[in-house]
Amino acid sequence: MTLIFIVGFVLLLAFFLLSSDGTRRARKNLEQIRSGWGKPKNEPFHFEGIGTYAGVVHDQPFHRLSEQTLNDLDFQNLFRFLDRTIGKVGQQFLYKKLMEPSDRTSDPSQPLITLLTEDRELREAVQMQLIQLNHPDAYHIPALLQDKLLESPSWLKFLKFDILVVVLLLPVSFKFPVFSIALLLIFAFNLLLHYWNKTNSYPFLRSFPQLNTLVNVARVLSKMEKLPADKAVEWGIDELRPFQRKLNLLNFDNKGGIKGEIEQVMMYLVEMLKGFLLIEVFTLFRLTKELESRQASIIMLFNYVGHIDACISVASLRAGELKTCLPELTDGGEGMILKNIYHPLIEDCVTNDLNITEKSILITGSNMSGKSTFLRTLCINSVLAQTIYTCFGELFVSPVLKQYSSIRIDDDLFEGKSYYFEEVRIMGTLIAEVETPFQNLFVLDEVFKGTNTVERIASAKAILSYLNRKNNIAIVATHDIELSDMLKDEYELYHFTEMIEEEELIFDHKIKPGPLKTRNAIRLLELSNYPAEIIREAKEILQGGKKFL
Repeated sequence: MTLIFIVGFVLLLAFFLLSSDGTRRARKNLEQIRSGWGKPKNEPFHFEGIGTYAGVVHDQPFHRLSEQTLNDLDFQNLFRFLDRTIGKVGQQFLYKKLMEPSDRTSDPSQPLITLLTEDRELREAVQMQLIQLNHPDAYHIPALLQDKLLESPSWLKFLKFDILVVVLLLPVSFKFPVFSIALLLIFAFNLLLHYWNKTNSYPFLRSFPQLNTLVNVARVLSKMEKLPADKAVEWGIDELRPFQRKLNLLNFDNKGGIKGEIEQVMMYLVEMLKGFLLIEVFTLFRLTKELESRQASIIMLFNYVGHIDACISVASLRAGELKTCLPELTDGGEGMILKNIYHPLIEDCVTNDLNITEKSILITGSNMSGKSTFLRTLCINSVLAQTIYTCFGELFVSPVLKQYSSIRIDDDLFEGKSYYFEEVRIMGTLIAEVETPFQNLFVLDEVFKGTNTVERIASAKAILSYLNRKNNIAIVATHDIELSDMLKDEYELYHFTEMIEEEELIFDHKIKPGPLKTRNAIRLLELSNYPAEIIREAKEILQGGKKFL
């Protein structure tokens, strides 16, 4: 009786400790969720893992941003600010979503975003589920979407004969001990094969348990009454039930923690039995083959859970301190109305307005005046308008566009590429999009600055006229004032300028209509205390008093 009491007390104590630990963990997670609402994350971003889903799933989106455009927009830093997801699945889903602007004129996710914004209790209940997928190993789930997970060896079919021999030898060896020698040899062989197979299973040590968690999270979310129901999700969960059952046969939950002596003995006995009967070998190959035929279900659940997490992320972004607006998208036309738009990564960024009617835009101005920042601001907001339907500004009206840019070009001398040849290559990709049936936004900074002035201006004029064909919208910044006269009938002229006050150069970073009329380059040399001889000669050349040889 005393023994029963002790055992009962120990079990009750263990249950209490486990419950208390779970309660503390849940309370900590909830505090983390609430404190992070409306704020950027303060954690490392592992983009190799974050980009895995976008790299593996090759569907056919309306548009996918090029590597050049991603580089121009400083996409990784932009993502660091935008990402407010809870789990790694949602983070990977959002990353892919931001790379692929949609052709929809309205956001199909808006009702769900509104619901999750207004119903805090529901949102936090969902977030408490999503946080289960915040383990770094969840980055490996997309690895299960590759074409071939694990090639079955040709000798696998002969192992069935191996097990048959074991089954036959077991009863015989009790009556005829001599057969025990053969049984021991087979046991040793099977055990070696069992541990060799561990190396095959290692890549799945991370992905299988997380896929199991994904299925469980999707199951809970699909049963929440207030969330939109989806029969396809239920189908995907049912399709992956056999995977969850087979997963229990593989020792993926052994974290290598400290175990009691009895538990360790039991674990070794189970491991020996698995090795003797090759349970893990057969299960692993059967499981990977099965998952290859159920990849549509994995994608279905990944997108379902990722979409909900991404909606919460958008809601959190809009609840932040920075002013945002919902874009107004149209099916066509050259008009864009931008009011008080700004760059979200620049603290206290100056806002700007722009009204584009029938012509593209040519912007002139000196260095540091704000041209490049404005180009990035416009392109970023255009991308966000068609991905998360959230812009940084007061008003953003635009047709549905495909965004292309050439703002920052790297000169990779180690690969033997000159700056000019890289410019030619990138410009060629933009030119190829002009005659497609879609309307494009071309954002360019300094066309062909890697070559001489005369040929640069001639080539730039011809290219900019070509890009302006059909309903395409080109937003171009240049130092070459000569282009203003050449393109004045095709492009509206705008400029950024600076002022000199009390021997200081001051930039207001505001875009203004009309061509640039002031030149302050030589004056800046004076303010920088260059020798008077240099300043004098520069002015003489500018005034035509001295000719270049």
